[in-house]
Amino acid sequence: MRAIDREAKRSQARRIAYERSAQKVALLEQAADAADEYQQLIEQLVGAHRVAFRPIDWAAIAKRPSLPSPERSSAHEDAARRALADYRPNWFERTLGLATGKVRALEQAVADAALQDDASHRAACWKAKAADDEQEFARKLVALDRDAVATVVNEQSGLGKLPFCVEALDLYFSTDGEMTARVDGLDLDDMPTQSVTLLQSGKASVKPLSPAKIHDLHRANICASALRVAIELLQVVPIPMVEVVMETDLLDPATGHIEPKPVLTVKVSRQAIASLALERTEALAVVERLGGKMDWNSRRGFVGI
Repeated sequence: MRAIDREAKRSQARRIAYERSAQKVALLEQAADAADEYQQLIEQLVGAHRVAFRPIDWAAIAKRPSLPSPERSSAHEDAARRALADYRPNWFERTLGLATGKVRALEQAVADAALQDDASHRAACWKAKAADDEQEFARKLVALDRDAVATVVNEQSGLGKLPFCVEALDLYFSTDGEMTARVDGLDLDDMPTQSVTLLQSGKASVKPLSPAKIHDLHRANICASALRVAIELLQVVPIPMVEVVMETDLLDPATGHIEPKPVLTVKVSRQAIASLALERTEALAVVERLGGKMDWNSRRGFVGI
């Protein structure tokens, strides 16, 4: 009984040690996951502009020659009819009476081939119509038709998938064809207030961010968001330049109310964006290079312009 008791105690000790080890590993994994999530969040906030710039050449599509009207081909049906006409039953088929069934199968193949030719013709017609529709749409875009611009921005840009940049966006057109995007960007309250880093021990270190660091993150986010909006618009709308006006909620000292105010305006040209290696750039440096205007310091953050 004493031997059994000692073995039971040893088993319990091993189980407790295993559970503690497993718990430690789980805590280390959670710490690593938390640190990774924090780094991903920061990258989404300040690196939204780090994407490849691939504009659609709508002008070339608009000038593309139209496809000829497709003619129905009977290639498959003709081949099936030749097979039917050339069929000569052999001795085995004649002896066993298989020729009738063979002829019936060849006739059915002719009907199936005709249907295949019909389907190929319909597909060619749909392809030609789609090309014509795309060409007509491209002409409208080149002419900056408002409905066409709204359609291409809604359907082909990534502006609807930027939760860390844009809360709302309005487009304005001037009489000379210039376009301005007025963007409701993220507010200071949307920025993280704590940092999470992984220590050498494997534990997570959670520290509060200073007000200056939070303001700095907000500025980087506003700049990155402005560039990303410009990139998305210049990729799908055939314009040489777009002006982006970023807004965020600010406290009005005179009234004590929080109201949306413009805090950054920057004009971004297609030529300038195409010349940059966006994946390796800092948003603030690009905005400053493009002559962006803002009123910001690390103590108070943004002031409306």
